[in-house]
Amino acid sequence: MPSLPIEPMIHRAECTENSVLATTLAAAFDNDPVVRYCIRADSRRDWAMHAGFKRALDIYCFYGMTFTAMNGAGVALWARHDQWQLTFWQECMLIPLYVRICGIRRFMRLSRGFETMKWAHPVVPHYYLYMIGVHPDCQSQGLGAALLRVMLERCDREKMPAYLEATHPRNISFYRRHGFQVIRTLTFGPGGPPIAAMWREPQLTAA
Repeated sequence: MPSLPIEPMIHRAECTENSVLATTLAAAFDNDPVVRYCIRADSRRDWAMHAGFKRALDIYCFYGMTFTAMNGAGVALWARHDQWQLTFWQECMLIPLYVRICGIRRFMRLSRGFETMKWAHPVVPHYYLYMIGVHPDCQSQGLGAALLRVMLERCDREKMPAYLEATHPRNISFYRRHGFQVIRTLTFGPGGPPIAAMWREPQLTAA
């Protein structure tokens, strides 16, 4: 992939880009502890990774707050506090796909982990960063920060907090540099990896 310009051009992702963006997320999250804990590890893993991220993108693209840049080299999925949680029937419809993605035993891990995340999710109004990822070939070049700034600037303008779950310990310092603080450490289901629930209060903007 090409080197990034000084300030990447960010745009709102179209649903037609979801397959490309799913490939980016699969590469970005390949070594993520939660992904490795939940996604099947057999010969169908590549398919499972792409299918799982593609479904997440299909859901979040309708919220209008999925952003990307550099021909899909990075992507961030956001939602309002009242959008992110699926209905009971929506969750039921996803079960067959996620069983294929995870396998039965790992699907139970995923289900319990999601229940933990739902239990801990703040109820006050906020914007929720569900997922952000940059293709490994384009990491450490400022694309992740640029993707993050798009919505954090909106949060500051609207005086709205932001929330996320950091599923990899190495990412916590990155989020802290952008104003997030750890408010709780969770375990992704019984015996699962730790995840850091992080919160950011809106920051003052220049008049």
